[in-house]
Formats: sequence, structure tokens, C-alpha cells
Amino acid sequence: MRLRTLSTLAVSTMLALGCHSALAVNASFDSNNNVLKIPEIQGISALGSFSADLRFTDLSNSLFSLESIALVPAGNSENPAYYDFIKNSLFVPEVDFSPFVLDAYLQLTDMMQFKLTDYRIYPYATVETEPSSQGGADTPAIWVHPDNPADSLVLGTDSDGGLEIFDLKGNRLQVLLPEQEIKYVDVRYQFPLNGVNVDIVVVTNEKDNQLEIFAVDPETRTLMAVTDANAPIKPSISLDGMCLYRSPLTNRYYSYVMDGDGAIEQWELLDNGAGKIVASLIRHFDIGGGTAGCVADDEFAALYISDEDTALWRYGAEPEDGIARTAVDLAKPFGNVTELEGLSIVYGRDGDGYLIAANQGSSNFLVYKRTTGNVFVGSFKLVASAVNGVGAVEETNGIAVSNVAFNSDFPTGLFVAQDDSNGNTPLNFKLVSWQSVANYLSLQVDSSFDPRTIGFADTNTKPVLPQVETDPVPASGDSADDPAIWVHPTDPSLSTIIGTQKQGGFVVYDLNGKELQYVADGDMNNVDIRYNFPLGGTNIALVAFTNRSDDSIVLYKVDNETRQLASVTARKILPANLQGEIYGLCMYRSRVNNQYYVFINSTAGIVQQWRVFDNGRGLVDAEMSREFAVGSQTEGCVADDFSAKFYVGEEDVGIWQYGAEPSDGNARVSIDSTVTTGGHITADVEGMSIYYSGEQSGYLIASSQGNNVFNVYDRAGNHAYIGSFQVVADDVSGIDGVSETDGLDVLNLPLGSKFPSGVFIAQDGRNIVPNENQNFKLVSWENIANALNLSIVTGFDPR
Repeated sequence: MRLRTLSTLAVSTMLALGCHSALAVNASFDSNNNVLKIPEIQGISALGSFSADLRFTDLSNSLFSLESIALVPAGNSENPAYYDFIKNSLFVPEVDFSPFVLDAYLQLTDMMQFKLTDYRIYPYATVETEPSSQGGADTPAIWVHPDNPADSLVLGTDSDGGLEIFDLKGNRLQVLLPEQEIKYVDVRYQFPLNGVNVDIVVVTNEKDNQLEIFAVDPETRTLMAVTDANAPIKPSISLDGMCLYRSPLTNRYYSYVMDGDGAIEQWELLDNGAGKIVASLIRHFDIGGGTAGCVADDEFAALYISDEDTALWRYGAEPEDGIARTAVDLAKPFGNVTELEGLSIVYGRDGDGYLIAANQGSSNFLVYKRTTGNVFVGSFKLVASAVNGVGAVEETNGIAVSNVAFNSDFPTGLFVAQDDSNGNTPLNFKLVSWQSVANYLSLQVDSSFDPRTIGFADTNTKPVLPQVETDPVPASGDSADDPAIWVHPTDPSLSTIIGTQKQGGFVVYDLNGKELQYVADGDMNNVDIRYNFPLGGTNIALVAFTNRSDDSIVLYKVDNETRQLASVTARKILPANLQGEIYGLCMYRSRVNNQYYVFINSTAGIVQQWRVFDNGRGLVDAEMSREFAVGSQTEGCVADDFSAKFYVGEEDVGIWQYGAEPSDGNARVSIDSTVTTGGHITADVEGMSIYYSGEQSGYLIASSQGNNVFNVYDRAGNHAYIGSFQVVADDVSGIDGVSETDGLDVLNLPLGSKFPSGVFIAQDGRNIVPNENQNFKLVSWENIANALNLSIVTGFDPR
């Protein structure tokens, strides 16, 4: 910018505001202070009047650059704040052009011309509640009326005493538990209680360290206690956080509670059959750090936890999801977090919507997408309003949000925030039109989506209950791995499960899950079985294992009388050139040459096919027939003896089909891939087995370990994906669900009264109720078939 004269100077300046016409104004330049004084400008829509000072830096005798600007409302120009220009552009936060507060974007053009290129009006509260009775307003929740949204309620806790009920005008309607220290509150809809679906409100009673539960009467808009007084819900940890979760898989309701040191408990809420609600502890885990708030996404089964000044985390919300987590955001300077408190979710159709976090350390609110990895969208503040006199919101603890069209004040949704300052009056809650937040951050708005239906959406994944669980394996840690079913030749009810223990040996169980035999013969990883193997003049059931202790193949036979296994390995069979540790195994009997084979694979993705045979001395030997590379780590595999197909899981990629005959080479077809490439598998793909309903019909079943489900594919044709099922906890029997499955097996033959249509068996990576060593869970095939509308064929003998 060149100024030929450095004395006082009258300069013509052009101002353009958004789509408004540019305004020409006269400005005087003070050469002593290098400041361009722009007089008050009147009549600009939405902003009212303002004045501006432009400050310059003397870079040479004739060259000046714009350094900073101060924009102040008319009549209030004392001590204006100057904002630095960067590359001739400027973002000015929180410029107060009463009655609006806004973000301003300015850009220097040529000579003395500048323009206001964009602006965003900060959100502010439309309504505020009455001050809390005891002065300790803390956490809000929103209850949506089922018939008339205008009659919805704001529920606000008072940590100094009580749960307060407000209407949408901020009027107090009811106070509950005024003598108790109530800090956290959450709402869920359509809880089945004594034959009727009711809306429930759960709060934390810090004084008695227990949960209190209420049902909402939609006609009177009052709350009634439904906690069973004879069975109070008393977590073993202090109540420094709480949120509710309704599983989209099982329709079960849970309460998460947290203490300030990172301990978390998950409690299932249950109807006691007499119109009251009780709870059972399902899961306990520890995340470390100072947990402050949580919210559960009932559609995506996600649990979000604020770790105060460290991070915002996403966990799985299902009881079997474990402690794997993903960082949504981190503390500054690596992210946007200063000090997090309350969390809330606004829902939309087709997975749309946003996760919102109260960033107390900066008195602002952080917004993330619910989908696409919780991408950070932006932040906003709630400022004081000159329109209605409602003050700004600072240092918020709790928040709540809903997308419903409530009334004219909140036509596309409502955002509620606790105000931890509130001037000189007791604390309260501020009610904000969600549309104003959406306008400020250009968010999508969907007021037609009913949040009362969240979690009720249909899904391809169906829940099934286990009937039996085995005794835990002897070793702790990640130990149990792969099961195989041995069918008794004359009495199917005497059949057994052979389960590997990769920390040392294998275990044989009966169909009641009781241990019959334990053999500490190396670190057995995978197991499979084939019948009618000719050995020493008789036919036996041959069982093959991979032994990770010495990277060998180990062979056993089953004694029909004792149901125990005895070794028939002729020598130490040590495959070479695996380029990694021996891992998966499955067996194959050829209908072409009537030979028996063992497929093995390695952590490097090498597959070898070994022919096993009678060595003439009553033992079994082996020789390699074929070798090929899959690409990366493999484990789960299964061979189809009738169609001569071999299926193997490349753990991070998907399922491949090869020919099973030793002369088939390495040609392959993809059956399915991971969800990241458009498939149905959440890595890793693990155990696989085949349900036979005929020589060509039936199902291929595979463990999608990353999301604890089992995918079912048509055995015939192009192996179309049919659906998925998940083994969930049975509250009646006390058997927990199945998670992080490695190996599995399935059989269509009747195995007694418990499994009249066959059985499915899966390794359980987290045996949590009670918390014991890993084991195996048994599920009636009838349960799975009914859930996914699959065939039940018991007359076909796959042997």
C-alpha cells in the first residue's frame, strides 16, 4: 500500500458487507500513529452501526502494510482490541455489534479499500430456566413428549439437592429428591416394565451412592419412582459420571457409571416383574485418567467418554466390546480439547447428526460428526443476548440436545447448557435454538427424525442366546482358540467338543461343557477332525492340531469308549518355508482320490497342503503336496469335502476361495472383504466352518472378530452374504455373550435334547460373567436358523 503523503490525509474507503452494496466512506489518516480512522457507519443490516480503526506499519519511506484492525460498536470505542492481519486477511472473533455478536472475516483489497467478506452470528440462549432451588444446577436432559413436542420437559439436576423439572419456558414444575445430591441425569424411551413401555429417567444420588429411576407420565408430565427399594442399585465406585444406553442389537437397557479416576461399570436395567426396575452389573473396566462425562450412541453402539484435559474417546457400548478405544479428539496443541465435561448427541436420519462436547476450559462447545470417524466440524460459544437479556454461558458442566421441532422458540431442535457462572444469581440452565447453532456452523438439520425411535432400527445382525458354556480353559490370558466337534458313532448325546489352548495343550468337553480330558501337549492353536481314516486295519476319527511350541503338525485319534484322545503322530512333522509362525489348520478328504489332507497356514500368509497317511506301523505320517502364498497373515480356514473348495481368511483383507485338490494351484476368488473396502467383515476375519444341508447346499460361517459377529454366506453359487448373528448374554441362565472369537465350528446333526437341530460353537475371547479364563459357548442351530431364516436339515450326515 503506497501513501505519497504522510501528513493527515483524507482517504476514500470502500466497505462491502456480504451481499450488501459497497459503502464509500471518508477516512482520515493519522501519520503520527499510523492509524486510519473510519467514522461511524450507520444502517448496515443486522449489524447496527460501528466504527473501525485500521493500523499500519511503516515498512519503508513510501510502503505501508495493514497490520491490525479494531471494530467496535458505535458509542463504545474506549480501549478497542486490535486484531492482527495475516497475509492481508483477518478473522476477528467475537465482535459485539449489539444486539448481535459475530465472527467477522475481512480482507484487504487494493489501496485503502477493504471489505467485510463474511460474518456469522454467534448463538445465544432464547430462554433460561428459573435458578436452581439449591443453587447447584449441574446436568440437563431433555424428555420429548410422545404426542405434543411443545409439552416436552427439561430435566435439570441440582448437585446441592434434587432433580428439577422445567417446561420449555423455563418454569419449574416439579422437584424430586430435594434432600439428595443429584448430579447426573439421562433419559431413554419405551422401557418394557410390567407389560407396558414407559419412558425412564435415571439419576445419580451421590449422597447414597446409588442410582434412582423414574417413569414419566406423559399425561401429567410428572415423574414417579420405579426403583426397587428392596434392591437398590449401588455401584462399587463413586458416581462421577453416568449415561444410559439402549442396545440396537438386543433392545436391552444399560446404565454406565464412572468415577473420577477412570473406573467404569456397565449395569443392565431389568424389570423385576412387579413394576419396579432392578439392575445387574455386567462389565467393569478402567480407562485411567479423570473421566468427566459420557454419552452413548444407541444407533451405532458407541460409548463416548470425556477424559477431562486429555482426550475425547470412543469405545464400543455393548457388554462384550472390551476396552479397545479410538481417540476422537486430543488436548491442545494436538487437538481442540482444553477441559471436557458433558457430552450429548443430536440424531438425524441415515446416521447423520453430531456429537457435542462441553469444552469447559475454553467455555465453548466442540462439534463432531457422528459418522466418518467423528470428524471435527467446529466450535461455538453461547454469548449474552441484548435481544432478551439472557446472559452468556460459561464453564458448562452438562449439556443436552434434541433435533425435535418443539415450538416457535425451538423450531428445529433444542440445545440446553448448564451455566456455571450466571452472574450474581444461583446457577441455572440456558435453552438455545438448535437452528442458531446449525446456522453458525452450517450444520444439517433434520427435525422430522423421531429420537424416541433410536436403537429400534432393523439390522442384518440378529441376536441369539447361548445354551451351554464350557468350563474355562486352564490357562489365563488369550488362551482358548479353536473348537472342533466329535460326533459319537452310536449315541450323538455323548459327542464332545475338542478345544485348543494356545498357552499349552487342548481340552475335551462333553455337551454340558464339563471337562473330560486335558492334555498339555504344546501350544495347540487350531484343530479339525475327519472320520473313517484308515489306520492299522480300522477306521478312526483323526484329529489334527497346529502346535505353535515347535511349529509342527500334531495328530491324534479319538477313543470311542472313553471319548478321550491319544497321539498317533509318527514323528515330529515340521513344515519348512512357512516364513512365519505356524497358525491356522483345517482338514480335507478328497472325493477324487479318497486321500486325507491337512491344510496349514502361517503368520506370513503361506498355505501348505499336507497328505496324511498310515505309516504301516499304526501311526500317521504326512508329506507336503502343495504350497502357495495368500498375501498376508492368515489363520481361519475350512475345506468343503463335497465341492472340493478351500476357504481361507486373510485377516485384514477378507475371505478367499481356492481349489482344495493338491493339483488346483493358486487361482482364487474373493468371497467377501472388510467393511473398509465395501464388504461385510470387520477385521480380523478369523474362524470358519460349514453347515451342510446337502452335498451342495448349506452355509459358510465366518467370525468377523472386529465387531463380535458371525457372518453367514450361501454355500452354493457365488456365496452371497445372507446376514450376521451375534451371541449375546442370556440373563436367565447367566451365560454371557461371545466376543473377539478366534475359532468356531458348526454341525447340522442332532446332538440330544439340548441341540436337536445341531449346534454352533464359538471361542469366547472375554468370558466376563463371571470374569474367568476364556471358554467356548454352545448355541442351538435352531436359534440361529430362526433368527436369520436359515434352513434346518438334520438328515444329511457330513461324515
